[in-house]
This record gives sequence, structure tokens and C-alpha cells, in this order.
Amino acid sequence: MRRLAGFTLLEMLIALAIFGLGTALLMQSAWSGAWAARQAWGETAALRLAQSVAAEVGVALPLGDQPAEVPVGGAELPFRVKIVPLAVSPTGDRDYRIEVRGVAPEAAETGAPGTARGTEGPVLAVVTNRSVTDDTR
Repeated sequence: MRRLAGFTLLEMLIALAIFGLGTALLMQSAWSGAWAARQAWGETAALRLAQSVAAEVGVALPLGDQPAEVPVGGAELPFRVKIVPLAVSPTGDRDYRIEVRGVAPEAAETGAPGTARGTEGPVLAVVTNRSVTDDTR
């Protein structure tokens, strides 16, 4: 009996398993790259927001003695901004810290149980600055 040229069923199954494993590894790599890019965008946006708020403290935003929440201009930004006064120097200058935290999305979007809407996430950016007082009046 002559054997016909071609692949056996076992060879086809092995080739299909190798192809499936390679595809799964490529998909995982693409997914983790997209996740890292989204994280980087969020942290960059938070840092820019913190720098912007730090530039306005003492000019457009008052600097008090207690930590204060700063309203963020757009409702589409998923951040909470807080100004935390740190210390007063002997010359009257005031050190303060701007904290930008992520806000958890709605529980319906994430599907995660126990996630409350509007809960604070991790600190994404911190900027420390000094408000210089001018006593030459």
C-alpha cells in the first residue's frame, strides 16, 4: 500500500496549538502596551494639572491654613485636586503641596463589586511649591 503525501492529524493539531499559543502571547503583549500608554497619559495629564494649579496658588486661588479641594474646570477630567499647606518659613513664605488623585469611574462601567462612584484613587502627581510673600509694602 502506498502512503499519500500530506500531514497527519497529529501534526496538524501540534501546528494549531503552536499557532494559538503564539497568537495569545502577541495579544497579551499588545494589551499590556495599550494599558501602559493609558497609564502614562493619565499621569502626564495629572502632572500638568498639578503644575497649572501650583502656578495659580496665591494669585487666583487662595492659600489657606487647612487643606482645600480645588474645583477642576472640566467635568470630563477624572481627577481630584487638593492644596495642602506644609510650613511657614521665618520670612513668611509658605510651602504647600498640590496632590492630584485619580477618581474611580462609575461602578457600572468597571463592573467591579464594591466600587463606589467618585471614590479617590491613587495619587498620580504631587507638586511642592513655595508662595513668596512680598513685605515691601
